[in-house]
Amino acid sequence: MNTYRWTKRVGLAGLAFLAAIAVFVTAVSIMDVRVAGVYPEAFRLTAMMTAPFTLGLVIVTTLTAAAIETLRRLKRRPAGA
Repeated sequence: MNTYRWTKRVGLAGLAFLAAIAVFVTAVSIMDVRVAGVYPEAFRLTAMMTAPFTLGLVIVTTLTAAAIETLRRLKRRPAGA
């Protein structure tokens, strides 16, 4: 049985989002290019300053999906089972 199917999808989407941010910041820093007049240091600083919120959002979203799936599973279970 596919337990926590949506939780896995939400978690993977969150990890993909974090990976995309990391790849962008790393690529801009390595190539040392300005994007729309913004220096690479600003991207690194912004990524570091918002990292706790970004990681927390991914964690809270994944845990919420797990809680919803658990509650739905418990509701479907017949009484006394």
